Amino acid sequence: MRAAGQLSAVHASRHAGSQPILASISELPIGGRGLIVRLHVRRFFCDQIQCPRRTFVEQVAGLTEARRRSSPAARSAMRAVATELGGRPGQRLCAKLRLPGRRTALLSQLVAPPVPAQAPRILGIDEFAFRKGRTYGTVLVDVESSRPVDVLPDRETGSVAAWLQEHPGAEIVCRDRLMAFTKAIRQAAPGTLEVADRWHLLQNLSTAVEKTCRRHRACLRRHATTEAGPPSAAPATPLLDRVRQRHRDVNELAATGLSLSAIGRRLQLDRKTVRRYRHSGLDDLLASARDRGAGVLDPFADYVQHRFKAGCTSSMQLYRELLALGYTGGYHVVNRYVRTIRKGVAIPTQATMSSPRTITSWIMRPQDTLRPADTAQLETIRNACPEIAAACHLAREFTTMVRHRQGNLLRDWIQKAELSGPEAIGVFANSVRQDLPAVTAGLTLSYSSGIVEGHVNRIKTIKRQMYGRASFTLLRARILLQP
Repeated sequence: MRAAGQLSAVHASRHAGSQPILASISELPIGGRGLIVRLHVRRFFCDQIQCPRRTFVEQVAGLTEARRRSSPAARSAMRAVATELGGRPGQRLCAKLRLPGRRTALLSQLVAPPVPAQAPRILGIDEFAFRKGRTYGTVLVDVESSRPVDVLPDRETGSVAAWLQEHPGAEIVCRDRLMAFTKAIRQAAPGTLEVADRWHLLQNLSTAVEKTCRRHRACLRRHATTEAGPPSAAPATPLLDRVRQRHRDVNELAATGLSLSAIGRRLQLDRKTVRRYRHSGLDDLLASARDRGAGVLDPFADYVQHRFKAGCTSSMQLYRELLALGYTGGYHVVNRYVRTIRKGVAIPTQATMSSPRTITSWIMRPQDTLRPADTAQLETIRNACPEIAAACHLAREFTTMVRHRQGNLLRDWIQKAELSGPEAIGVFANSVRQDLPAVTAGLTLSYSSGIVEGHVNRIKTIKRQMYGRASFTLLRARILLQP
């Protein structure tokens, strides 16, 4: 291919002399084969000493650019591959597609677009983890167009406030309940309307309800014991033996004056685990372990005991019958339980108690989505424990306000929860009172941080593709370039 270029009038008057040269340009593949365009173009030399351009080569519009070895179309394809996949994965894909593009060439295409001088009218702010529990960043999103605006390397109040001051114009800010963002908005944009995200409010309420259910498990246990009769002695299982041993070791070391962290290092336990063993009674720990250790055989224990008394003493036969009834465990579990029946040490079956998480899910879900059996169990639990009943009533009132945008009822609900609600619900209500304008807006307006949460999920995918090896600059470019 031979192309002729034209010089501008200025260049024609200032430059003289030329010679043809051969240039190779990488282009998009054709028919699955790589394509290289070879051009004969002219190189021009300047005879003026004062001219800064000593030499230059003519360009073919749409095919060549100065200091580029690939066409604009090929670079556009390389940029798309690098944006979606990054360096090494992008290089492997380019090799299969017969596209030009080594790892460094692909990464050089990733340049973050400029940040607009004005912030979007509706701005969404949320955090994301570089390393969960250690370091975090901040993503800012245009809620109306669902496009990321900028990415910050931390989630500090000063960084967010500085960005808001440099990019004014936001009228509404959708955020979660992180206090660093609240302080930044109040410092840099005090007239902005803040909207607390509804999903985070329900998540915080769910955590408070679950805490209430955990603190009042004794009520549920007493109710289950009353219905099932006096409890039998706890069986000697590895799980319960480990709980007893840990409880003894933790309290013996605590009596010597060691701190929780020192005890955790000595016993190779997490500090929160040490605190639980230190401040909880052994009976509560054993009961919790017994509930947690309830196995897949428990719903079929009555059947096994009945069949054993009827003369079926073969573990394998009982195992086959249980499989037909829906049992999903292994044979060794059935065999071990049959041996306890033979020895006369099998624990009689007792009424099972629902876990706090299960009870919380029944309370937080809409009532019309519960099965009749779940509704009946929840009603029994509410009758057994007044605190859980109060938490259920307050939680359902709050979820109704969220689903029907009844922010005008929020003040009355806060007062009721602080005066008559369980402790955990009262703490949640107090946190809502401290953020009352934003929560009221979240329970009244249609704006939310749902779009921002979607971008956070996308950032997690990009971050995992990069395996933590790339710089923040490259991560920011990939976040902002992706559509």
